[in-house]
Amino acid sequence: MNSNRALPDPVTTELLGWIRESTERLCRSSEGLTEEQVRIPVAPSGWTVAGLLGHVHDSTWFWLHHVLAGNPLAFSEEDVWDDHPDLSLGALQHRLRTDTARACSGVEHLPSGAVPAWWPEGAWGGYRQETVRGVLLHLLVDDTAHTGHLDIVREQLDGSVWDHALGGLRRPD
Repeated sequence: MNSNRALPDPVTTELLGWIRESTERLCRSSEGLTEEQVRIPVAPSGWTVAGLLGHVHDSTWFWLHHVLAGNPLAFSEEDVWDDHPDLSLGALQHRLRTDTARACSGVEHLPSGAVPAWWPEGAWGGYRQETVRGVLLHLLVDDTAHTGHLDIVREQLDGSVWDHALGGLRRPD
């Protein structure tokens, strides 16, 4: 059987796998926190664990669904990400997992060297990624930084630390 369907780009596939993994890591790293703990301001800026999860959700959806998949939206740099979501921790985790999976599925067919389907012209002082690969790397670096933020905050909140050998949290005795 001959098919004209192209094989998935291995670079796109690998980067989306890492984005899915970072999403899962963020969700698992926040498991077991109380609703009160996820709403405690943990930095002078006032951000919270709930806000971090809301931000990562909005950022992931923006870059994958809008920029790469080409679903334009009215964009203004003054628009804020949902940094203070009014959802339970479980609902935040579910939304992040579900929408990340949907967004990844919507762009997994894209070649890594392709041009993003849409870009908010003039945003961020002219910052721009020229390829799907560049956008995916941008998102992965951002998610990785936020994972580190959550690791530090989680340890401060209840002493738990991520343990790669366990593939999960190691809680204090």
